[in-house]
Amino acid sequence: MLFVKGWRFLQAGVLFHLWILEGSRVSSFIMILLLLVMISLRWRYRMPVWSVGLDVTICFLYFPITDISYYGLVLPIFELAFRGKWYFSFLLFASLFFTPSASSFLFWYYFQGFFFGTFSWIALKNQQKYILEADEQRQARYELERIKLDLLEANKKASHHAELLERYRISRELHDHLGHDLTGASLALRAYEYVKNPEEANQLLQEVRNRLERSTIHLRETVHNMTPTMLIGVDSFENIVDQFQQLNIEFHKSGDMLRVPAHIWGWLEACLKEALTNVARHSNATKVEIDLQATDSIVRLLIGDNGTVQTNNSTGSGLRGLQMRARSLGGSLSVSRDNGFLLVGVIPLDKEG
Repeated sequence: MLFVKGWRFLQAGVLFHLWILEGSRVSSFIMILLLLVMISLRWRYRMPVWSVGLDVTICFLYFPITDISYYGLVLPIFELAFRGKWYFSFLLFASLFFTPSASSFLFWYYFQGFFFGTFSWIALKNQQKYILEADEQRQARYELERIKLDLLEANKKASHHAELLERYRISRELHDHLGHDLTGASLALRAYEYVKNPEEANQLLQEVRNRLERSTIHLRETVHNMTPTMLIGVDSFENIVDQFQQLNIEFHKSGDMLRVPAHIWGWLEACLKEALTNVARHSNATKVEIDLQATDSIVRLLIGDNGTVQTNNSTGSGLRGLQMRARSLGGSLSVSRDNGFLLVGVIPLDKEG
């Protein structure tokens, strides 16, 4: 649009130049002034396409008075082509062959007005198309990020729900088996204190022994069923460290790791794998230190190396995804390369965890 506005005022300057060459006639000045008013209105407001008829009328009225009006006709030719009404613009262009002042110069003057008007129309349509595509891509990206956050939140809720179900299952298992047998054994021992008959006393002791044996068997089975078939939590975290043999890794942990829920362990393991992969690919480090801390309110992961080569200063898509996941969990993930590679992640823990 800056080009369009500049072209309009440039043509007004051409008309003023022709007016000076003509001898500065008052009638020509009034015509140029009227066209300049229309140019100024279009510069300030978005005029409807029918307003081009005012420019055409002004030029037609001054055809018998001054030859400058023929040059002024280039403005409506340009405006019509610029609005996509190139067929009307072409009709005005064709009127050149019916004017007494027709010349090759006027022909090329009209042609450049028609050409730049059509060019501006095409450029503006392409610009609007690109803006629309950019808006659609931006909306799609926002929706994708929203879906990612929703999935992370759903994963967190599913993990919490599975934990509650497992707790409920364990409590029912203990209540249905261990609770009854231990309660029966306790009552049998109390009754044993008041039994005088040796035979009845032996029967009570045998019942207590049987109930305790069943309780032991049920407890062993419950523990066996609770034992995971794959490594989870801090055990899986340590296994990743042990499996990474390319570097010398020192791993330190502190705090109660049982307070860390499953969905946060998934994020911690992803951070560990991404950091170790980046160190192996982009650093000349020989040593990596990993510090995992779990307090009552937060879990903090720190991964640093002793590398000196800085070949990858930009944050990759993997780290950006982890930062997004950290924000969805209410925490943060920061990366520094000032003195080797350093990754620090902090995630808050639920108070009821």
